[in-house]
Amino acid sequence: MKWITHQIGAVSLGLAWHLPLPGLAAICAGAVLPDMLDMRIAGLAATRAGRQRLFNAVHRGGTHWMGWWLALWIGALSVSGLPDMLRELALGLGLGGLSHVFLDMLTPAGVPLLPHARRPAVSLKICATGSLGEYCILALIVGAAWFFLRDDILSLARRLHRITLF
Repeated sequence: MKWITHQIGAVSLGLAWHLPLPGLAAICAGAVLPDMLDMRIAGLAATRAGRQRLFNAVHRGGTHWMGWWLALWIGALSVSGLPDMLRELALGLGLGGLSHVFLDMLTPAGVPLLPHARRPAVSLKICATGSLGEYCILALIVGAAWFFLRDDILSLARRLHRITLF
């Protein structure tokens, strides 16, 4: 899936969970973190061609295993004594990662069933990355978010509008 689909899907999920702003920022980051980690690993190669080969070798491997993200999310929900901000950030990152993995599960490449192996993979084979099918799924996410979360979206927009950076 493209990053825009990951981020819109995750933010919609975060709004449905009524995450506060720090949690929404974290879910937005978590939505692309599995791919960013794969790119970081690939960046260790010395040449551009080597980086591409390494990325192809590691992409949708361990960083795309649902277990890590589920553990982070459950840990954030269940560990007592966490400061609120840390809990919100962990919840957001965990939900964002789960959202990423679920959306990638819709593609033919799928996601790993085991943490340190790309195969066997779980794939629903609904649409390919960048295809018309992906954009239809994105449109469904946007439409459902607007239908069910319109008030939350408008409230978030008003809050963000009041925040000034300068």
